[in-house]
This record gives sequence, C-alpha cells and structure tokens, in this order.
Amino acid sequence: MKIVSALVFIAMAAYLAVNIANRFVDPVQTALAVTATMSDSSTMSGLVVRDEMVLKGGARYIDVTVSDGEKVSSGQTVAVVYSSEEALQRAVRLDNLEREIENVSSALNSAGGFRAAGNREDSIYDAVIGLSESLRSDGMAGIDTRQSTLASLIFRKDVSDATEDYLRQLESNYRELLVTSAGDTDEITISQSGTYSSVVDGFEGVSPDYVKDLTPGELRKTIAADRPLEEDAIGKLILSYDWYYAAIVSRADASRLVAGMQVKLSFGRYYSDYLTADVVYVGRAEGNEQIVLFRMDKAFTDMLAVRAVSAELIYSEYTGLRVPLKGLYRYYAGYMTADDGAKLTGGDAVTLSLGGVDYQATVSEVGASQRVGELPAGVEPGSDADDRPTRRLVVFCWPWDDGLAPDFSAGSGTVTPAGSKTAMNVLNYYDYDPEVDRLCVFTMTGLQAERKKVDLVFAGDEYCLLSSTGNDALREGNEVIVRAKNLHNDKVFR
Repeated sequence: MKIVSALVFIAMAAYLAVNIANRFVDPVQTALAVTATMSDSSTMSGLVVRDEMVLKGGARYIDVTVSDGEKVSSGQTVAVVYSSEEALQRAVRLDNLEREIENVSSALNSAGGFRAAGNREDSIYDAVIGLSESLRSDGMAGIDTRQSTLASLIFRKDVSDATEDYLRQLESNYRELLVTSAGDTDEITISQSGTYSSVVDGFEGVSPDYVKDLTPGELRKTIAADRPLEEDAIGKLILSYDWYYAAIVSRADASRLVAGMQVKLSFGRYYSDYLTADVVYVGRAEGNEQIVLFRMDKAFTDMLAVRAVSAELIYSEYTGLRVPLKGLYRYYAGYMTADDGAKLTGGDAVTLSLGGVDYQATVSEVGASQRVGELPAGVEPGSDADDRPTRRLVVFCWPWDDGLAPDFSAGSGTVTPAGSKTAMNVLNYYDYDPEVDRLCVFTMTGLQAERKKVDLVFAGDEYCLLSSTGNDALREGNEVIVRAKNLHNDKVFR
C-alpha cells in the first residue's frame, strides 16, 4: 500500500507539474463576450452661450420677486426697491401678517368643520382625514385649502386663538401697516419677455453671434479671462429658449460636421441624458482645431448655471457582443492539392500571399482529402480506376487590423510554411467580394478552441462589437480566446 500510495502521489505531482508548465509555455488569456453599446464619439471643450441681458437695480434695499428659471413677460415686475431699512422691515411684517391671516382664515372656514378652538390633536386628525378624502374623491381639486388648514394647525403653537375676533384684529393691523408703507417701494419692470436667472458671471455679452468670429485660441482666452461683474446687477434675462454650445474640436472631427446636421451631445453630470443638437456653424481652422457652434432647445433650466464645460460628441451608437480586439481574426479558406495540404497541420505558421500582399497567418483547419472533377463512366468512386485529382480545404487565420478586407478577387494565391522557401498554390473557396471582411473568433469550448464566424459592428481602440448568426454563432457568455500560442480550430488546452 505504501508503494501504491507513493506511485499515486508521484503521478498526481507529475500531472500538476505538467499542467503548470503548460501554462507558462502556452499561456492562455480569455474574455467573456457580453452584450454592450459603444459609441463613435469624441471629447471637446467649450462654452455655453445664450442671448442674455443683465438686469440692474441700483438700490441698497431691493427684493427680487421672481425665481430662477421663471418665465417672465414684457412689463412684468421682477424686483421691488425699498426706500429705507424701515420700509424693508414693514414689508416683512406685511408678509408675515398676510400669511397669518391666510392660516387663521383657512382654519375657520374649512369645509370639514374642524374643531379649531377645541383639542389640537383632534383638529389635526380631522384635517388629515379630510385631506385624504379630498384626494380620493376630488383628486387635486380643493387640495390647496385643506393643505393650508393642516399647516396652520400643525405650525401654530395654540389653535385656541383662531377666532373671528382674532382674524378681524389681524386684518385691521394689516390695513394700518399697508397705509403706513404707502410710498415705501418702487417697482423694476422689464421691457422684454424671457427667462430670469440670478446667476451673473460676466459672460452675458458673449452671444452666439459673437463666438462665430472667434478662433479656437481666442475662445480659450475668452473662457480664461477675468470678467468683472456689474455691481448693481440683480440677475439676468435670457431672451430665447434656445441655447448654444461653442466647442473647440479637432479638424478631423470638424470635417465630419456640416451646418444643418443633427448630432447628440452628452454633458455628463450636468445632464444625464443625451441632447439632440443642430450644427449651426463650423468655423475656420486654426492649426489643428476649429470652432463648431451647436444649438439645443432641451434641458434649458438644467444648464442655466453652466458655462465652461466639456462635452462628448456622439456621431452614432452601436450594440453587439463586446470582445477585445486582440481576439478578432481574419480568415481565408482555399483549396490545395491533397499532397500539399497534407504538409500542413493546425497551428503551423505560414506566409499567405494574396493579391500581392503577404499575411503572416496560422493554419486553422486542414480538411480531409477529396476528389474533384467528373467521374468517368463505369468507374466506382474511390476505386483504383478513379484517377481524378484530389484536394483539401485549408483555412488560414491572422489577427485583424483596421485596414480594408483583403482583395481575394485574383482567385488564387500561395502558401509558404515558416522555414521553407517552397510556395504552394491555393485556390479561393469562396467567390470573394473585396468589400466583405471574413472574420472569426476562437472560443474556449470545454478544453478545445472552436472557431466562430462573426461580423464586425464597431471597432474601438481596444474593444469591438460583433454580431453572429447560425447554429454555431458567437453568443453572450462565450469565453473568447484573446491570447494563445499556435491557436487553431480544435486545439486542446491542458
């Protein structure tokens, strides 16, 4: 038993040692094929510009009455100017009285008959039930009144003073203070309609028309320059719902753009979705750069406070099975004489010459010998009298590159094994189209390599997207071989 145990141990150790050695001698790297979306895009920097007008106040005590992003019309009041600090305090008191009157009035006049002068918890309970019933029966109708009533019950310290006498006293105080404050204020109105923004950053004079005359270098200086702010500015008015992005792009990217076309832009964290943009203007070149002006009408309020920003220009998007480019191969299938084909085996390195171009390829598959041509009358196939020539179908593979598909229209080529000077003829198996790229990948199926035909959807810098059809198609989750020595179909990995 000791001898048997020792032999088993030695056998297992030898097996592990051989496998470890094989991993170093013939390392294998794989990657899973997963469905993904990739984009043909480029990154650019630039400036958000709009047609804007600075609003000025010129007073010490001023109250802006519109909010950011609010649409305002011509003649509308956007701010109130107070004559003194006392006038401002009276305005605050008037506002507080107005809110108090509204709360007390809501508590007294609520349709639910709440016990405003009774137990506070019971009154709040009644208000919540009434609000719930209103939502179920009337939807949003009447919800403002019930919500105001509930708020007055919750935030008032004591509901016992919500009486008619108390309400009349509040209204009297309000009228007296209103008379006292007469003449305290002046209004600032606007002469044009637009959208109000409180953010004034000094770029208000940089309009879409202004940037059309700039070079990329001048736009950079415009972005980097210190821009003094007007001291009496109370905000700005944006005169159009369209907004623009003046971007500095490379000449190569600008050559793909013409005025009038539509593209997609992504502003990352500033707006999560893609924005459809019209190309308005493609400027003159300066060095290797040009200015391109884009116009958009979505995400207007989201981008109100954004100025100098980078964006991604998306020309198109593609979806397919994502695979490292190193795992993509071109293949060529051709007939060789049976004797010449027998000289090759899977994994052999060869020089494949097609259409005057040499490709450093690997033999992927060598088919069985088969006779070709018309069988003479009365002769049995495969008999000694069957003297038809024999041939083998051989498939060669080599790594894909970003060049055009080889032109196989010549119909024939030559194969020279590594270390040999003798070239052997090979004839096209397919009727090749120079516009068709014949591509494949190898997957790890069990412990064997399996060649699968694919079509290229999109190629990036390191990864590509593929499509595949048929019973032996590449599918999501397949383990694609990215690196292996002497890779060929049916290669066994130990």
